[in-house]
Parts: sequence; structure tokens; C-alpha cells
Amino acid sequence: MSDEIVKGALASYTFEHFEIASYRILIAAAEFAGDQQTKAVCEGILKEEIAMAKWLEDNLPVVTEAYLQRAEAEVTAKR
Repeated sequence: MSDEIVKGALASYTFEHFEIASYRILIAAAEFAGDQQTKAVCEGILKEEIAMAKWLEDNLPVVTEAYLQRAEAEVTAKR
């Protein structure tokens, strides 16, 4: 059984943190430039990215357990 589901969840979690860092950089740059509009937009998006990262963090154990149960039972996930 392939572990693509777990790898996908890991990649998603990693990418969310890449996005969080990117928006923090953009916020700092906008603040430095005095661009309050861009800063505000990026702060709003940052909140969404943090929420998604938290959701993934909370659900990684669930995804992993579901994968392991399927692997143990030799059941494949639907694509």
C-alpha cells in the first residue's frame, strides 16, 4: 500500500508553513515601505494560513492512523 496520503498531508503542512513565512516577510516589507493596504491584506491572509496550518496539525494524527489502519487491513484509498 502506498503512503501517498500521508506524504500529501506532510507536504501540505510544510507548504502552509512556507506560506506563513512568506506572508510574514511581506508584512514586514509592507510596513517598512509604509504600505498599510498591502500590510492589512497580507495580515488577513496570514490568519487564514495559520488557521489552515493548525487544522492540518490537528488532523495529521487522524490521517496517519487512518492510513495505518488501512495498511494493516490491506485496504486501498480511493483516488
